[in-house]
Amino acid sequence: MKKALWIGGGLAVVFLALLVMVFLVDFDAPRLGQAVLAEVSARSGMQIEATGFRLNLSRGLRMDGVRFASEVPGGGLTMEAASLLAEHRLLPLLRGRVEIERIVLDAPRIELVTAAETAPAAARPAAPAVPSAGGGLNKAPAAGSPAAGKGPLLAVDRILVRQGTLATRVEGAPAPDVEIRGLEIELRDLALEDAPSAVQGLRAGGDLRTGEIALGGLTATEGRGKLRLADGHFRLDDFGLKLPQGRFLLGEFDADLNRDPFAYRVSLGVDPLDTNAVLAAGAGGGFGPGVVSFRATGTGTETRDMAGEGTLALAAGTLPASPLFVGIEAVLGRAKLQGSAYQPLTVAFQIRDDRLHLEPFELRTSLLSMGVSGWADVAGPVDLRLAVRTPRDAVALAGVSSDVLDLIDDGGWVTIPVRVVGTLEAPKVTADRDALVALGRRAAGRVVRQQVEKGVSRVLGKLFGH
Repeated sequence: MKKALWIGGGLAVVFLALLVMVFLVDFDAPRLGQAVLAEVSARSGMQIEATGFRLNLSRGLRMDGVRFASEVPGGGLTMEAASLLAEHRLLPLLRGRVEIERIVLDAPRIELVTAAETAPAAARPAAPAVPSAGGGLNKAPAAGSPAAGKGPLLAVDRILVRQGTLATRVEGAPAPDVEIRGLEIELRDLALEDAPSAVQGLRAGGDLRTGEIALGGLTATEGRGKLRLADGHFRLDDFGLKLPQGRFLLGEFDADLNRDPFAYRVSLGVDPLDTNAVLAAGAGGGFGPGVVSFRATGTGTETRDMAGEGTLALAAGTLPASPLFVGIEAVLGRAKLQGSAYQPLTVAFQIRDDRLHLEPFELRTSLLSMGVSGWADVAGPVDLRLAVRTPRDAVALAGVSSDVLDLIDDGGWVTIPVRVVGTLEAPKVTADRDALVALGRRAAGRVVRQQVEKGVSRVLGKLFGH
């Protein structure tokens, strides 16, 4: 009896050790891993590779050194990750069925490379729809194949992306034009349906967080929003960011990936906007806070292919000692703009061909009023036309005769046309002498007509006894 107990206890220990080994110990599984990759590649159309495979029956399959590549509309997509863990459900596995519960992707770097476009936007043909399953890497199983008509090709409860990096780059460019770091994504209820392409068949919804987004010289932080994938569309809703210029809210971004290049629509707002930073007024500027609303549509990753319109509502404040207003003061000669209070205003604008076009608006201060129109290029250059209406005694234009100012005097007020070129940080502000001379000629003609009319009236008065 004692020996039986010893034998039974020994067997129990052995079985326990075997269970620990089977369910808790990781095993090298290169053949299984390669088989899994081959199956996923065949179903998704993506080329997937890995350098190492570890299998744990209780947790799942872990792949190290993961890399995949795929063609997407407008370019190519590559990803390299430290590891990928596919966690399965244990009970279905014991019954001979594999059900993936969660996929965890650690430290991936995802890069989207778009082809360089040399043709001008107006010469490019309209974007065609993504072709049906007749070729290409995104080809899904054809109807009638074993994978067709049997529900999703792939279904996963959750996919987690931890500490990822996402970059977009034009082919041949040495550095990305956009780079998102600290990327955290949670996708829920992901399914890959049978569709002409993997992009069109992918469905999921979830949350997106970003640590830092670098766009040229602009850096944004603390990104957070909702995302959704369905029918070849990538949609981002209520995505908030912290910018140096203010809190940014992307109300909607919908990218149609069924087209090549992809098409998109976007609506966004910034509230409040640090207008002193945007308009180069400096930290001590007196501009009031602004509120921006903007809607646009476009294609591809090139900003020149975006067209939209919006408004900037600017609260009351005082004019700062920025280079622009210092330059206007120098042109007028005696006017003092810095520190003068201005009234709140709303500016309408349009964006097309990489330029922000200002609809004409009026800036009213306690000293003068200023009509403004023109454009600002995203690269920095500006071309603004101003019509400054100011008291006559506040003006002493260099190189302009006082006789000209006398001609355009309107009850003690004059309107001086001014042009601004260069950049807001280093503007070149000059009086538009050609426009000023034209105003003088019109004023002189008006004076001559008035004098003629007075002379004719006197003659008629004498003739008719008045």
